[in-house]
Amino acid sequence: MAALIIKYLLLIIIAAGFFYSVISIIALLGFRTGKRKSSSGPLPPISVLKPVKGLDHALKEDLEGFCTQDYPEYEVLIGFMGRNDPAVPVAEELARKYPYVKLVFGSEELGANEKVSNLYSLSRDAKYGLLAVSDSDMRVDGNYLKTIAEEYTSEPGTGLVTCLYRISDPPDLGSAFESLSIGVDFAPSVLVAKKLENGISFGLGASMLFSKSQFEEAGGFPAIADHIADDYQIGNLIWKNGRRVVLSTYIMDDIAGRSGFLSHLRHQLRWARTYRASRPKGYLGYGITHVFSFAMLLLVLFPGSLSIFIFFAALFLRFLTGLIAFSRFGLPARWLRLLALLPFKDVLSFLVWVSSFSGRKVRWRNADFIILPDGRMKKI
Repeated sequence: MAALIIKYLLLIIIAAGFFYSVISIIALLGFRTGKRKSSSGPLPPISVLKPVKGLDHALKEDLEGFCTQDYPEYEVLIGFMGRNDPAVPVAEELARKYPYVKLVFGSEELGANEKVSNLYSLSRDAKYGLLAVSDSDMRVDGNYLKTIAEEYTSEPGTGLVTCLYRISDPPDLGSAFESLSIGVDFAPSVLVAKKLENGISFGLGASMLFSKSQFEEAGGFPAIADHIADDYQIGNLIWKNGRRVVLSTYIMDDIAGRSGFLSHLRHQLRWARTYRASRPKGYLGYGITHVFSFAMLLLVLFPGSLSIFIFFAALFLRFLTGLIAFSRFGLPARWLRLLALLPFKDVLSFLVWVSSFSGRKVRWRNADFIILPDGRMKKI
C-alpha cells in the first residue's frame, strides 16, 4: 500500500512537472530580445551604481563597459566599503580615464548586508534621480542604458526595469553548471512567473533601473539592510508601492571566472535558501521543476515500460528547454555542448533543493550567515 501511494505521488509530481515544463517552453518562446517601442521624449540622466567587493575576474573590462555608453547624460559611481579593497586601483584607473566616473567609499553599516550599505552610500552621492544598479561581474555593450531607459519611460506606471542574464563562455565545470542553471532553470522560472502572475514583483541583481525618490518612499535601502536577497527586495518594495516591475528585453552578460565545483555548490545552496526565505510557498512548488530527477526516481523505484517512457519524455523536455533557451538568449553555438551535462546538473540541483530544507546557514563573500524565517540574515 505504501509503495502504491509513493508511486502515485511521484506520478502526480511528474505530471505537474510536465505541465510546468510546457508552460516554461511557451514562456521562453514568447520572450523577445531587441527594442520595445521607445518613448518620444528626451532620455533622463542616470546614475549608474556599481557596488564592488574584491577583484572579480575581468573586473576592469566589466566596469569599463558601463563607462562607454551611447547615452546623453550619465555618471558611474563605483562603491567600496573600505579603501583597502584590492579592486580600488582598477576603479581609480577608470576614474582617471573617464571624468564622469567617481569612487565612493562607504563607512556606515546599515545592517548585515554589506552590499546594501555600499549601495546606500552610492545612492547618497548620486547626482541624478534615476539609479541603475548592477552587480560587479556584469558586462554590457554601449546600448545598455539607452535600452533600459527607453523601456522605463515608455511604459506608464513603471517603477523598475530589470534584466535577465547569461553566462556564455563558462571556463570550468562549476561555471558550466552555473550557466546551465541560469539558462534552463532560473531564467525560465522568471518568465513563467511573469506569465502566470501577470508581471513580476521582484528585481534581479544583474540590472535594476528605478527612481531614487520612489524607492525611498517605499522604505529605501535601510528597509532591506538585513535581507540577503537585496535585489528581490528592491523590486518587491517598489512593486508593493503600486509601481510596475518590467522585465527588459536586454540580456546582461555574466563574465564568470573559474569558480570550481564546490563554489558552484555553495552558490546554489545560498540561492536556494535565499529563495526559500523570500518566497516560501513558491519555493516548495518549485520542486516540480525537478521533473527529470523525479522521473529517474520513478524509474529506479518502479521499473517498467511506463516509467521508461516518462523518463525519456522528461529528458526530451529538458533538452528542448535548453535548445529554446539557447535560441532566445543569444548564446553562442559552443554553448550547446554544455547540454551534455544537463542530466547531471539536474540531479545535482534536485539534491541542492532537498538539502536546502535542512538548514539556514549560507556562505557569502567569505562570511557565514544564518537566514532567518522572514528573509533577513544574521552574521555568525
